[in-house]
Amino acid sequence: MKDSDISILIPTLSRPDFLLRNLRFIAKLKADFNVCICDSSPKIKTNFRNKLNKLSKIIKINYAHKPSLNCREGLFFLLNNCKTNYAAYLGDDDFFIPNGLIKCADFLSNNKDYRVVYGKSITVDSETIRKPNLNIKASNYWGSRSYQESKAQARLDNLSDNYLVNLFGVHRTKEFLEDFKASSTSPSRSMSEILVNYITLAKGKGKFLPVTYLIRQTHQSRYVMSRDLINILIEDNFAESIPLFISELSNALKTKNIFDKK
Repeated sequence: MKDSDISILIPTLSRPDFLLRNLRFIAKLKADFNVCICDSSPKIKTNFRNKLNKLSKIIKINYAHKPSLNCREGLFFLLNNCKTNYAAYLGDDDFFIPNGLIKCADFLSNNKDYRVVYGKSITVDSETIRKPNLNIKASNYWGSRSYQESKAQARLDNLSDNYLVNLFGVHRTKEFLEDFKASSTSPSRSMSEILVNYITLAKGKGKFLPVTYLIRQTHQSRYVMSRDLINILIEDNFAESIPLFISELSNALKTKNIFDKK
């Protein structure tokens, strides 16, 4: 498996500094991934364009300015236009470790019953990174959970008990496009994330590999799903999206004909 067999998909909105920092990280590691960006910012500043063009001479960047799309629609746009067999979604403020991506994609290429693969991940307080006088604060992000049960119902029960955002894993591009389609139309950002995580495991297994994979940053402008049920039901159109979740997950199970037989 080569870097060039994998695309990193980055939807972004009005956060040029985060995006440029991410691209510089990839360039510094001399990674040869295909970096596909859908920028939904209303306007693009000339200074940003110049910096992006400079980085494009070092790494492979496919950039599209789509101000009419939200980030969910932006990711779906990137999936529709992705040319590689494997793809991974990355927030504009997070960082992939190249060797981890390659190991995960390589595992997928040799294990057809697996739908998504991911490795070790940590969250880091971005404030402690920027200020050298502070001790860096970091913690485990998603542990080492796998979902390897042969029956879909068992995998989904496992996910419900041990939730993990497999959206950030490595996927086969065609399957990722299929699994994310319904999420791209969800009026709820929270439900969009939850839905694709469930649909993915309804259709195949999920595997954790003991390789360094993802660094996530915590900061004030990061979107974090509310842990309060009332807030999430009201503020994020979550309640309105529950019928979508039920319908799409049922369809996913029926399509694959993997309802557990009684």
